[in-house]
Amino acid sequence: MIKCSLLLALITGFLVAVQPAAAQEVDTALPVSVKGDKKSREKALPAVAELLSRGRFLTRKKPNLKARYYGFLRSASWCVPCTMIVPKLLKDYGKMKGAKMELILLGQEDEAVVKKYMKEHDYNIPGAMPAALGDIPGLQYPGLGFPSLCIVDAEGNFVAASGGVNMYEWKKQIQTFKKEQQKLKQQEKREAGKLRAQEAEDS
Repeated sequence: MIKCSLLLALITGFLVAVQPAAAQEVDTALPVSVKGDKKSREKALPAVAELLSRGRFLTRKKPNLKARYYGFLRSASWCVPCTMIVPKLLKDYGKMKGAKMELILLGQEDEAVVKKYMKEHDYNIPGAMPAALGDIPGLQYPGLGFPSLCIVDAEGNFVAASGGVNMYEWKKQIQTFKKEQQKLKQQEKREAGKLRAQEAEDS
C-alpha cells in the first residue's frame, strides 16, 4: 500500500512539474528548447520556418524550412499587371533557391480560385492562404498593390518590400540588407569595446 501511494505521488509530482512547460509551449510561437538536449537544439527551427512548418498549403509543393530568406508574393487572377510581371519573377525562382530564398504565393481570393490560377499560370512555388500560415511577418504590409513582394529573413526581420517591376531587384535588396546587418554588428562590437574599456578605467 505504501509503495502504491509513493508511486502515485511520484507520478502526480511529475505531471505537475511538466504542466508549466507545456503551457509555455502553447503560449509562445516557438517550441520551448530543452537545455542540454542536443537533439532538441538540432531540431529547433528559425521563427518563420517554425510557423511555416505548421501551415497548410494549397499545393503539394512545400517551402524549404532551411531557407535564409522568405519572399511572400501577392498576386491574383484578376490582376492584369500580375500576368505580365510575375512570370519573370517565377523564372528567377531557381536563382532564389540558390540564394537560399524561398518564394511563397499568398492567396488573395477564394481558395479554389487560387488553386486554379496557380495551375493555369504554372506557379511552381508553394502557395497558401494567409490565414493558414499564422502570424508570420511579411503577410501584411501597407502601401503596396498587386503584384508585390515582401522579403523577411528566417527570424522574421524585415528585409524589403516592393511592387511591380521593382520585385526583380530582390537580389540587390538582400545584399543591401546583409550590408546593413554587418554595419550593425560592427557598431555593436565597437560599442561593446568602448564599454569594456570604460569599465576597465573605472575599476
